[in-house]
Amino acid sequence: MKKTLTLITLLLVTACSSAFSQNIVNPQVDQTDADNSKIAKIETNAQFTIISFVYTANADDSWVQVNKEIFIQTDQSNEHYNYVKSENVAIAPAKHQFSKAGDTLLFKVYFRKIPATTKTIDIIERAGPKKDEISYLNFYNVELTKQKTYITDVKITGLDGGSPFLASGNGDQSVIKDGMMGALNAMGPMYASMAKSLLDAQLAYFKQPGKLIEIAKLHKEYFDALVKQGFTYDQALKIITDSGLIPKASSLSGR
Repeated sequence: MKKTLTLITLLLVTACSSAFSQNIVNPQVDQTDADNSKIAKIETNAQFTIISFVYTANADDSWVQVNKEIFIQTDQSNEHYNYVKSENVAIAPAKHQFSKAGDTLLFKVYFRKIPATTKTIDIIERAGPKKDEISYLNFYNVELTKQKTYITDVKITGLDGGSPFLASGNGDQSVIKDGMMGALNAMGPMYASMAKSLLDAQLAYFKQPGKLIEIAKLHKEYFDALVKQGFTYDQALKIITDSGLIPKASSLSGR
């Protein structure tokens, strides 16, 4: 009897591990057309594959919407796993309009459940080149087993003959290959000047009256929204620390 129970327990653990193997926070993405959108989480339950997106407005008149034609394609076949429903986002032709740049929206899109053996997916809202400078929720080669890695610090120590290295997001040090050392050493003064200019610009930005309070409020609202959507405190904190809210420079207006 004990052996039978042990076997059943083992099978249940294996089944649960398989069922949740596709759940990932901050998945690695090879390429995206969605300049202001990020994938916060992918999860697959008994019915659906659910993708949580975070959109950050890059202008005061920005907007976001989702087309029902959006689908997932996996590395297993050419089959499309189509849109089922969504939460907290406007469906085209309706639009969610933002009041100011830097505002964020966390929303979920539900798709038909993908195969348990899937390792990578493409998310396609609209295939082909951009039209009218509108960016779509197109993400290519999204990893279901690999999270994003971030470079959190850059330290160049080779200006006086030493060996430069990059400190990766997980704390490991990856040595820059020999062929790049000489180039970095030669361009050291230029990089130092550029780094100083960038630092001065950042300091000037943050010294603006009320700017730090504004950024702190944005991050607090972002954190609260993530928790409200079902993320744990640890997951929400990881998303915020890994992915800053300050939008990338972009020439796009609107979406």
